[in-house]
Amino acid sequence: MSQFACKEFSALDKELKDDLLECYAEAQVEIEDILNKIEDEGFSFEKLDDLFRSLHSMKGNCSVCFLDPLVELLHKLEEIVDGMRGRYITYDYQLGSLTNVILDEVGSLLQQLYKSHGADRNILDLMQVNLDELYAMENDSVRPDKAAQIIKSIADFKEGTLGNQKSNATLLITVEYTEAQQEDIDRFKALSSKLNRLLGYSPERGERILKLCLLINEELKYPEDPVQLSAAAYMHDMGMALVLKFEEGNPNRERAISSHPMVGAQLLHKHEGWDHAVSIVMAHEEKFDGNGFPEGLVGSLIPTGAFVVSISAMFIDIVWGKSGDEYKKSAMRAIQKVNLESGKRFPPHLIEAFNRAARKLLVAKSQ
Repeated sequence: MSQFACKEFSALDKELKDDLLECYAEAQVEIEDILNKIEDEGFSFEKLDDLFRSLHSMKGNCSVCFLDPLVELLHKLEEIVDGMRGRYITYDYQLGSLTNVILDEVGSLLQQLYKSHGADRNILDLMQVNLDELYAMENDSVRPDKAAQIIKSIADFKEGTLGNQKSNATLLITVEYTEAQQEDIDRFKALSSKLNRLLGYSPERGERILKLCLLINEELKYPEDPVQLSAAAYMHDMGMALVLKFEEGNPNRERAISSHPMVGAQLLHKHEGWDHAVSIVMAHEEKFDGNGFPEGLVGSLIPTGAFVVSISAMFIDIVWGKSGDEYKKSAMRAIQKVNLESGKRFPPHLIEAFNRAARKLLVAKSQ
């Protein structure tokens, strides 16, 4: 692996380098938050100005600390954002996703320089060349496709550094059910498919959520029984059926939403042998920091399976949207949104397991 070094940076006091890493991480969170707001609330030039200022500050800090190769890359990214401000580059969520991916990789290179005084030149050159090409494009309408290609090329490059991990990774996790359990699972799957259609989702939503649940559970070394987790993945939103009875703005609709975990748990409780799945369904809207519902549980009081179901549903719904026919948003964008919930909605160790599972998904999608 070809490497580059920044000797002046390596010679700085550790305290100063620690401060730089902390400032970089803070600026990165600010930028992710701004991009999330653009996606959730809509585009505005005010948000774009905030993005430019955060990026400019990040570049300035790296410049002060003699990180010239990283500064050059950040400068090109800054020029692209400035082009959006100047209205000759149109903002697109793919460009937002690319911004986050580039900043993640720059952060990784920064950590390499901090820990071992050398970093991967190949990934740096790959990003620099591609950003130069994207910025120089005369046809603005093709920039989103170019951004998506760059994201894929970065993912492909990193995949190549994982050796044989790609060929060994499998997304097929088989769950063995008894005959009685299989009958119930088939029933739960049918109910899930029907409800998802009524809610406007793809009928396959439950299957997608279950597959990701099983992957995360595997990464966590199986804290949950896959059989119970399967039932919970299919049945967790079943209480939302009551919401369909009320129109938007009806107070009863809000009450139905807030009580849907309890209703779903009660429906599942009518079937014997699913006690732990019931507890997962009951708690799937709880949050690690205690700001969830229906009981406001905190931390370890919440079953691991409830977090697994919740994080899987969040990711699938961001990526696939309502129709479920194709990826509606960048998977990287969805991953970043999930990661912002570390320590808030989800425990940090579960976020790490999700990231490992998501990496397997991205590798499989690229094959």
